Parts: sequence; structure tokens; C-alpha cells
Amino acid sequence: MRRIALVAWGLALAGLWIVGSAAAWVPRGWLPDPSLLVAVALGLRVPGAPGLLTAWAVGWTADLLSAGPLGQHALLDMSAWLLTRAAARRVDLARSVVLVPFVVGLSAAHVVGEWLLGGVPEPGRAALAVAIPHATANAAAALAVRRLFDALLGHVDSDDPLHGALRIDPGTGVR
Repeated sequence: MRRIALVAWGLALAGLWIVGSAAAWVPRGWLPDPSLLVAVALGLRVPGAPGLLTAWAVGWTADLLSAGPLGQHALLDMSAWLLTRAAARRVDLARSVVLVPFVVGLSAAHVVGEWLLGGVPEPGRAALAVAIPHATANAAAALAVRRLFDALLGHVDSDDPLHGALRIDPGTGVR
């Protein structure tokens, strides 16, 4: 577990630095949230207190590197980890067709959480103009982060009882 936690924290830190560096050149909202994506990846593979504490550490690192209130990203990333763990018990989040809409919804919940905690402006057209591209960027990056985690830490086995209580599978078809 310690190896997974260190790799996750290192990937989140590298992602936060890369996104922070690219923010000057990319329009607002079109960059993914590395700490949210790492929290989702942790939710897919790290159960119990180690996963929750690692999600907190990743969020706290995002808080330290951003200008937002301390603890905001930590709380939201722990919530993302909890929601991912709960969703992974019901659907097969290891599949891309399920993971992408889940991350879009989680990104929307993340924006609402930031608004409720006072980190973003009032909802309206300006906030929506940032939230929609941000959810799109998070959904696209979620696939890359999952593949990166699979490459570094091993593939999530979809036969695991935690993953796939409800399978979305095209089947063999009618013959």
C-alpha cells in the first residue's frame, strides 16, 4: 500500500506542476484536475484508510500549491475517493464507457463543492463556461490517468468482486 500511495502522490504532484505550468498558455477550464483524477484512480484500487488518507494527502498538496483555502481540495478529493469506492461496488468503473460519464458527473459535483466552500464565483454563464470544458478535460484525462496507473501499478482486475456488480457489456449479440 505504501508504494501505491507514494506513486499516487508523486503522479499527483507531477500533474499539478504540469497543469500549473501550462495554465499560462491554455484557456481557463481546459486543463484537467490532477488531484481529482488521482483520487478517482485511488478509489478504483486502494480500499480503506490507506486510500482515504492518500486522497487527503493528494488534495492537501493541491491546496498547498493553489491559492484556495487550505483543506478545500483535501475534503473534495476525499469525497471523490468515497464516491468512487461506492460507485465501483455497483458498476464496472474499470471500463472506459462507464468511467468517462462518472468523471464528468464527479467534475460537476467538484465544481458545486468548490462553490459551496467559497472557492469559485457564483454560478452563472461565466462559471458554466469554465465548468463544461473542465469536465470534458477531466473525462479525457481520466482515461490517460487510469492507463498510467495500470502501467505503473498493474491492471485493475474486473473480476474482482468490488468491480462490476453491474456490468455494461454488449454481449455476443443475437444469432
